[in-house]
Amino acid sequence: MFKAIYDLIRFNGYSPKERKIVFYSENESFYKFFSGIINDLIKRYNQNIYYVTSSLSDPILSTKNKKIIPFYIGTGSIRTIFFSMYNSPTLILTMPDLNSFHIKRSPHKVNYIFIPHNILSIHMVFRNKAFNHYDTFFCCGPHHNKEIKETEKIYNLKKINTINFGYNKIDELINNKVRSISSEKTLIICPSWGENCIIEKYGEKLMSTLVDTKWKVIVRPHPDTVRKFSAKYFKLKKKYENSFIFEEKISNMDSLYKSSLMISDWSGAAFEFAFGLEKPVIFIDVPKKVNNPDYTLYKNIPIEISIRNKIGVVIPVEKIDCLCEEIEKVFNKKGHYKKNIINMRNKTLYNIGSSSRFGSKFIYELFFRS
Repeated sequence: MFKAIYDLIRFNGYSPKERKIVFYSENESFYKFFSGIINDLIKRYNQNIYYVTSSLSDPILSTKNKKIIPFYIGTGSIRTIFFSMYNSPTLILTMPDLNSFHIKRSPHKVNYIFIPHNILSIHMVFRNKAFNHYDTFFCCGPHHNKEIKETEKIYNLKKINTINFGYNKIDELINNKVRSISSEKTLIICPSWGENCIIEKYGEKLMSTLVDTKWKVIVRPHPDTVRKFSAKYFKLKKKYENSFIFEEKISNMDSLYKSSLMISDWSGAAFEFAFGLEKPVIFIDVPKKVNNPDYTLYKNIPIEISIRNKIGVVIPVEKIDCLCEEIEKVFNKKGHYKKNIINMRNKTLYNIGSSSRFGSKFIYELFFRS
């Protein structure tokens, strides 16, 4: 609490003109979605970055980079005060639901910029009106432009500025995929979270099916599965920890590089794996993850529905017990899937391999356009 108060005072000690470029992160895992843009703003444009985090364990708080000035504001009343009195010209976030709950827009003139933390469509897995109060939206691909345009029409909004951006996390996977080599068949399970998702509802059936496979299996739960369904998750882990590798630290990317296939459901990680590493995904067809009942008002079909069968294969939950056979089929056709994935990636994403350069240029030119 005392550090949050101290850092709030310290933040407001800088004038709004001085702290032009400000990022806010809800927790320590979100830096990776900003890192490419931040690095480019520093290296290419020599800009200072003011980075505000709600996590006391965020590594950015101990950064040695003198161009990054970090602040901690916690998750309670100090954060509410920070947002209510915020007066810098921009605030860059990857947090949906701005102005919907306790975190509100400030009364000052601020350009609120949203940077996605997955490439999924904005109108099904996210809540109703999740992005309605943003001024600028960095689009991963054409689907986002179309969905923002529909959002404006459905909710009678003023125009949201859309930027053809891309997705830095996939860029980094592409640029580092030389590490994507493994001498053994490795399968990674990366589901979403929720009562109808793989681990929460079908974990026992899935793991009992895979326990006899000759593949090395890595179970990589969503952080909210560990946090909100801990009893169920740790019961599974205790039962199968001698058969599988359980990996709760999602910042470790090595397991993705070393895996040949992924099993997922409605998780954005599936598209990162496919598009970043050009490897197929087996989707377990659990019930759709619908957080916005208004998604049926949109003409555009969410991409997490429309392209799943183009980057892998969709398996009904009733056929989980046939999964081992399906794994071998998909693995043996990995060259076929790779061609499909590259083709679909080129249609789905902007600025492949260089999204950060486009994002940093837009932010820089907000203040220094010649």
